[in-house]
Amino acid sequence: MIYLDNAATTYPKPEQVYDSIMDCMKNYCANPGRAGHKMAMRAAREIYDARENIAKLFNIDNPMNIIFTNNATDSLNLAIKGVVKEGDHIITTSMEHNSVIRPIKSLEARGISNTIVNCDKEGFLDVNDIKNAIKPNTKLIVTTHASNVVGTLVDIKAVGEIAKENNILYLVDASQTAGVYSIDVKDMNVDMIAAPGHKCLLGPQGTGILYIREGLSVDILKEGGTGSKSEDLFQPEIVPDRYESGTHNTPGIAGLNEGVKFILEKGIDDIRLHEEELCQYMLDKLEEIPNIK
Repeated sequence: MIYLDNAATTYPKPEQVYDSIMDCMKNYCANPGRAGHKMAMRAAREIYDARENIAKLFNIDNPMNIIFTNNATDSLNLAIKGVVKEGDHIITTSMEHNSVIRPIKSLEARGISNTIVNCDKEGFLDVNDIKNAIKPNTKLIVTTHASNVVGTLVDIKAVGEIAKENNILYLVDASQTAGVYSIDVKDMNVDMIAAPGHKCLLGPQGTGILYIREGLSVDILKEGGTGSKSEDLFQPEIVPDRYESGTHNTPGIAGLNEGVKFILEKGIDDIRLHEEELCQYMLDKLEEIPNIK
């Protein structure tokens, strides 16, 4: 089968991704962090190992700053709605996915304004337009790293520098690039990164991540069981427990971990080169077909 829908969900996955999911389901799919027996402990270790490997991918010092979610949409909603308050202003671009635009537009009802910076006709962003859109009350800049529609890349390092110079938070939607393009959160001045597990990270659907910079407090969207401080009636402040209420998708995270390990072993540059070669092959062949523009 020839599959061309990888921008939506990558398929097929490396074989070890499927094997690890089944291994978890059969052999240690207990509740991580909720007990001290062997299966629960193994599940907890697998989840922590996944945090460590994801941290390596983005040059993140503390693996506990990796939050597991259900998908990039969950991550983006948590990040966007968790850092702004009434009277704040958000800057974003015309190339964003609805998982960015819709949460931002919904905040207008809470007195949070926004500016959507237009990209050019090919989908490229002029970072000076971001700078010119800054207001005294701008709290957050949100941009995609690559458009899911036309594939254009945003210079996130340049945007990160603008955000840092103006003391504004910067959230990157890396749904189309995490695992294919190198992202260094320290070098690029990125405060938060959202990504799904099921695209370039080669994990299963139902997994997602949100990186939150050390020391940045993000308001939570839900409360519940965390396996920590269970005697307390209020949500614990411990990260990542503060953001991970409810039982983890342990089989999914085990599969995601194997996908990330595959990327680390193969190398992002080699993976991207392979994709670029396939893309060029497709373009060359399309040019041979009459009436295709």
